Amino acid sequence: MTALLVSSSQNVAVGESPMIDFELWTEVHARFRQGQGKRKMARELGLDRKTVKRILAQERPAPYRRTVLRPTVVTPYLDEIRRRAAEVDYNAYRIFQELQARGYAGGYEMVKLAVRPLRAERDRLAEATLRFETAPGRQAQVDWGTTWAEIGGQAVRVQVFVLVLGYSRRVYVEFTRDQQVTTLIACHQHAFDWFGGLTEELRYDNPKTVVLKRDRAGRVIAWNPQFWDFARYYGFTPRLCRPYRAQTKGKVESGVKYVKRRFVLGRPFASWEALHPAVQEWGVDVADQRVHGTTFRKPAEAFAEECLRSHRERPSSVLQSSLLRTVARDCLVTVETNRSSVPAAYVGQTVEVQWGPDATVQIYHQGSLIATHPRANGHHQSRVEPAHYAALRAPAPPAGASPAEEPVRLTSWTGPFPEVAVRELAV
Repeated sequence: MTALLVSSSQNVAVGESPMIDFELWTEVHARFRQGQGKRKMARELGLDRKTVKRILAQERPAPYRRTVLRPTVVTPYLDEIRRRAAEVDYNAYRIFQELQARGYAGGYEMVKLAVRPLRAERDRLAEATLRFETAPGRQAQVDWGTTWAEIGGQAVRVQVFVLVLGYSRRVYVEFTRDQQVTTLIACHQHAFDWFGGLTEELRYDNPKTVVLKRDRAGRVIAWNPQFWDFARYYGFTPRLCRPYRAQTKGKVESGVKYVKRRFVLGRPFASWEALHPAVQEWGVDVADQRVHGTTFRKPAEAFAEECLRSHRERPSSVLQSSLLRTVARDCLVTVETNRSSVPAAYVGQTVEVQWGPDATVQIYHQGSLIATHPRANGHHQSRVEPAHYAALRAPAPPAGASPAEEPVRLTSWTGPFPEVAVRELAV
């Protein structure tokens, strides 16, 4: 029967003392030089006082050793455990059940201890990421972020679009109200205009606006049709990160954090329209002029070496999002929790609501534009135009007659929904 070899740091054998690594040895000796007592040191470091004394008695950390333990009941099954662990996603109880069927007479805890270092090794490898640098003009990375910004004295939730050029690390930033596919495409076009071209590849995570469905290996991909048409129109190749491995686009992940912390945090804005000019100025004066922590170059200087492909021969195409809605009895149409009024004549009719990256909402009936409203900044807002209710107003009283009460006067109104009294159905 072969012996079981384990690292002395795993503390598998009962009563075995833990390995004293360099960090622990250094910490104990540093505290001792500062005059800290052994009892307090042991309590704060979670050690036994005898272990503290043993460390202080060592002139230098003990070298790494491998301890040979006596064979145990699980030893004959170690090769099977190593082979089977990855196949069952390191499920120790599943392996325990299978070993029982093969005659294993030990307990579950022994199997769990054997699987634990294998799972730990798997997790360490999963955390490791190979850093790669791309050639000029080869690749850019795209991602969204969400944060709160102070706009007009109020906290507003905003979406942050960031596109980072992989070689120079120059960034394009745009703030939007949503992350819909039409908004995503418009932000790409604005970024291409900002840089004066585009890279051969663009790397993404796996949002529904880019990919509807894919297998884990990335061999079968169902692209979002609008996005795929856009990619083909401009001739770039979209690349996807492996599922749950968003760190493979770490350049833009870091870029999103950089924008949130260095630009948005603690900076008030007078209005939504002031966001974009401010971030453009910050990008040129600050983000482009900093010395990047990885490349040790200013993005503005490295950008001079980028070999971007021109997109000028392709005119921009702005896509409009549209939805069909039925006009309610109060002459309001609801889209994205916000309500907009239309003329009373269209109550009960089906209308088409369109909106794009600009700040307007347009409502059509059978191809004719019947209402236009500014797009709401938040949720549960209303856009009411008094002229839409003109047909519902009471006729003017005859000449010389005194009206019983002052007629209702409507004014243009924008704001949250009014409170509605809640009553029992019996009332």
